[in-house]
Amino acid sequence: MSDSSSTAPNSPLAFAEIAVSGARSGSDGLLSYEAPPSLRATLDVGQLVWVPLRDKPALGVVARRHDERPAFALKPILAAVDPPVRLSPQQFDIARWLARQSASSLYDALALFLPPGTSHRAQPYLRLAVPDPDLTGFTPVQGKLLALLAQRGETSLETARSALGTRLTSVVPALEALGAIERVYRVSGRLPALRQERWVRLVREPEPDALKNAPGQEAIVTTLRRRARLIASDGDGFVPTAEVLAQSGANRASLSPLVRKGVIEEVERAAGAHASRPIGRPDTVPELTVAQSAAWTAIEDSLQRRDPTPLLLHGVTGSGKTELYLRAAAWCLRHGRTALVLVPEIALSSQVADRFTARFGDTVAVLHSALSDGERYAAWQGTAAGRYPIVVGPRSALFAPAPDIGLIVLDEEHDSAYKQDAIPRYHARAVAEQLAQAAGATLILGSATPSVETFWRALQGEIRLLELPERVGPSLLTTDGTREETALELPRVDVVDMRLELHRGNTSLLSVPLQELLGASLRREEQAILLLNRRGLATVVLCRSCGTTLQCPYCDIPLVYHQDRQRLVCHRCDYREGPRRACPVCGGPLDYFGAGTQRVEGEVRRLFPAARVLRWDQDAVRRAGGSPGMLRQVERGETDIVVGTQMVAKGFDLPRVTAIGVINADTGLHLPDFRSGERTFSLLTQVAGRAGRRGPGSRVVVQSYTPEHYAIQAASRHDYVTFFTEEIDFRRQHRYPPFVRLARFLYRDRKDDVCARAADEMARKLARHARDRGVAMDLLGPAPAFASRIRGEYQWHVILRTADLEALLDGLPADPGWVIDIDPQSLL
Repeated sequence: MSDSSSTAPNSPLAFAEIAVSGARSGSDGLLSYEAPPSLRATLDVGQLVWVPLRDKPALGVVARRHDERPAFALKPILAAVDPPVRLSPQQFDIARWLARQSASSLYDALALFLPPGTSHRAQPYLRLAVPDPDLTGFTPVQGKLLALLAQRGETSLETARSALGTRLTSVVPALEALGAIERVYRVSGRLPALRQERWVRLVREPEPDALKNAPGQEAIVTTLRRRARLIASDGDGFVPTAEVLAQSGANRASLSPLVRKGVIEEVERAAGAHASRPIGRPDTVPELTVAQSAAWTAIEDSLQRRDPTPLLLHGVTGSGKTELYLRAAAWCLRHGRTALVLVPEIALSSQVADRFTARFGDTVAVLHSALSDGERYAAWQGTAAGRYPIVVGPRSALFAPAPDIGLIVLDEEHDSAYKQDAIPRYHARAVAEQLAQAAGATLILGSATPSVETFWRALQGEIRLLELPERVGPSLLTTDGTREETALELPRVDVVDMRLELHRGNTSLLSVPLQELLGASLRREEQAILLLNRRGLATVVLCRSCGTTLQCPYCDIPLVYHQDRQRLVCHRCDYREGPRRACPVCGGPLDYFGAGTQRVEGEVRRLFPAARVLRWDQDAVRRAGGSPGMLRQVERGETDIVVGTQMVAKGFDLPRVTAIGVINADTGLHLPDFRSGERTFSLLTQVAGRAGRRGPGSRVVVQSYTPEHYAIQAASRHDYVTFFTEEIDFRRQHRYPPFVRLARFLYRDRKDDVCARAADEMARKLARHARDRGVAMDLLGPAPAFASRIRGEYQWHVILRTADLEALLDGLPADPGWVIDIDPQSLL
């Protein structure tokens, strides 16, 4: 087949190579199809279509067009997706790169760009090819179907089968061959419907004294005036009616007369597409510190030159990184470009969106998976149309159809949540670099604890390093009438050796210094956070007689006891069973060891019975309907002590928090993963950064059984450079990234020996391929994975380590059943 991708784009598309969902064969995962005459004039590269695959309809994207018929027979393209979806050449190029980098199919990479709610199932429909057909010359059964379609219009195949029965099987192909009917495929329920909501704005001021006897109307106008001052020159002045009524305390009976009088205007808009501006929270643009000004000069220069070279904004917690993001987004708005602002967690989206919406009004869209399909589709559609030039969300927001992207921000760029675990396994940072290159956009990587790889690249000159070494404090009025930003001290961090606590007779989960810190925080009516990187009550249920540990029968990991549910739970497969008193092996008594969030919560309530304690872990978040609600509870001051897992360290701005306690800093330090030290340092530094963001006097107590470890010592001093120096020496000596790249090959089977044989064969295959390619590499394994059995399946893996991963993976035949993770964030 000769490639005619370069032919005139308006020429009819006769034959095409298509990236198909679920396809397992073909060059680059592409399959060839013929376009039926009815589609040739409208189909083009990038279009989403339905094609037959193994006798079932499947979604595909037109990847290449051809003019010449091949020597082999082709199946026809069934239909274009309705309403039409077409990906841009830029999206296609990035998807091709992503597919190569992540060892995934082209369709899986392209699917990231498709509208939210795009279904992978199709419902077949029949319709007349021409209106009002002449029924003469058709068989009675054919005429019956044509008459049905003429009467009802487009009809589902299921409905037609109900009318004609089994005869439909032969009738439909015959009529399709005659060109009398067409078969089309609809997404189940079509693309998400857009729920409408009412929006309102102040059009003119009412006449003097006109509202004197109408307090509800006056409250509405007062609220809209305040919102108009907040919005200033950005946006179109409209705000959600429900928010105005809630803030004013009025009802619709007071709103309607104002609409009739022309004082206000009310319209309907798609719901969920925007980030609502926090009512009553005006945003002021602060003066920049000296360090911020220097960083802003570099950022503005990058924006003006459309320079895609990444900028690493390395700033301590509370140093004002977000203010620079806001200014960069404002620059894009002034110059007609769009901005993508990424955060690692959905919970952070709401707080970051609040900051941007307070500054920019209703030009901000939020995109994340916790929204309904309709809400995400509204945001997606509005972004594509240019109504939302600022998009905030987790890694998936990278694939929003934003036109002319001028800015990409990865806040907390070190966070492992930026790596997707499901196919395609991409890292948002790498995709953002490709997107910035393609769009000529400025890319800002922000963090107080940059990933070791990112900081190394900055030292090598591949990334430009911008430093914010101090916290931003309150602004002070100087003698000449100007305002000057001051610096705040970082919180003091004390490391407590828990071995000494035990020797002194303290068997509590909380050391004496931590108990004193919490007591002082409560007396000052401030807030405290206790971090523990474990859920549940007990980490291990152990028989002291024979040493048996209760494990999940389907996964080789210990069960965790949850007191609130009175259940032993597997945190891998969610297997559950009731608590046991006796060992299933020897009948001896069982002891419950370890400290989970529930146990810490219980200890805090015992020591401080009057305190309002909030547990913030995955179980509590699930019951509360998401992290944003819990965040609001903390922001409103409705809790005194938060007991949480690592999600409480995720960059939240919590002004009332002045005390932090880390129950056990060693939790992840000794795991068999080369990133364990980096993760520990980052977690301790980030959680310490939640304290003292509005004033001095904050403290952090870190409890540890190995307080001498360099990650803990460096975190206690807020000293990233010392940590990096130690860590990079370790990586260099043991040949880990950034000095090499890794690829993890994982195999699962219900039989352990099958896994072992497959892993051995993969290791030999990789070694042969490396020799044939002349690429130096070494292998770790084959060996059982850290979690050697999950959901009843054994897991073995092989870790490939090389300085030239792309050359090694090029031409490597894909073996079914293997999971390939390029540049894995964890080896566990």
